[in-house]
Amino acid sequence: MSDKRILLLFTNHRVAEKLWPIIPKLAEFSKVDLFLVGLFSNQTPWIGDIDERQVVIQRYTPFINNIIFGPGVKFHGDNISDDLSKYVDLDSYDLVIFDDNREMREFNIPNFYEKCKSKGITVVGNPHGDEQFKKSGIGKSFDVRMVFGEKEQVLAPGSLTGGIPANDTLKGVKRNQKHILIITNVLGYRPSVVELPFDKNFAHKCGAIELSKEYNLPIVVKIKTRLDDTDYIKGVQYVKGLLDCDVVANTDNIDQLIADSAFVISYPSTLAFKPIQLGIPTILIKKAQLSDGNFHDYPGLVDLDTQLIFDNLQMQFEHGKFTQFIKQTIAGGDTFTSTDRYIDNIKGLL
Repeated sequence: MSDKRILLLFTNHRVAEKLWPIIPKLAEFSKVDLFLVGLFSNQTPWIGDIDERQVVIQRYTPFINNIIFGPGVKFHGDNISDDLSKYVDLDSYDLVIFDDNREMREFNIPNFYEKCKSKGITVVGNPHGDEQFKKSGIGKSFDVRMVFGEKEQVLAPGSLTGGIPANDTLKGVKRNQKHILIITNVLGYRPSVVELPFDKNFAHKCGAIELSKEYNLPIVVKIKTRLDDTDYIKGVQYVKGLLDCDVVANTDNIDQLIADSAFVISYPSTLAFKPIQLGIPTILIKKAQLSDGNFHDYPGLVDLDTQLIFDNLQMQFEHGKFTQFIKQTIAGGDTFTSTDRYIDNIKGLL
């Protein structure tokens, strides 16, 4: 191990989860400290049945030199005014890896960035989600922009391609065909800015009911738990009122949940890259997200129409995995080597 020290600034477990596999690799040549603030802080309440933050922290603790818990938020819309730099000794770090690529004034990230900048410390920003680099805080909250792959790099010159390291772990996961998985965004009982939330119309037109009958497989619906919706049980009950299904709020093994799927029906979400990389027939529904983002040219992106969905699934059966789409969109995604791509970039910066 060299004398290099790296600080991981993680603000949101759903955003940071894409980066966890880089930690053991970083630990091979540096000391790694983990600084948890905002939604990732232990001062922020967890909504759901399994605290996924604790699951990953316990999994990667052996590779972490020090875990620092910073300020959290008590409710959706709450802000952090604390000077984050007072929680860490910035003079001891050579590099900061920030889990997001937005400015994030609500967590006082620009102030922290200025403190890093004054000490000559490079801060690396990472994708919040699919094609979120367009809402970039470069020069305001970080110096170097990491993007998923070539497709985004063309639109953001000077950025580095790091893929999605978390998806590398799919390589060793055994595939089964145990269920039909629906990945939801916003549930229909909530106010929504997306045109197609998950409601009765979505549930009955997405083809899951017909697929369940044809293949004699149960339906599993993955919902998002959110700090601005503290009664997650209400979401579970809402979905069960739409479909005969099992509902997963949180999981300690999202890879296996995906790998156990015969089919996946989803909104255009970063999570949907997992089944696509595994070659699982995956349907993405247009207008179920604010933007199609990196999925704009994904062959399985269709309108919410049962027949169109069936026709597309037939095409996917005949075509197989969309390797070219994966190559262009996720660096290392076709060979499950994003972590190596990411680490090479970090070594270059050091």
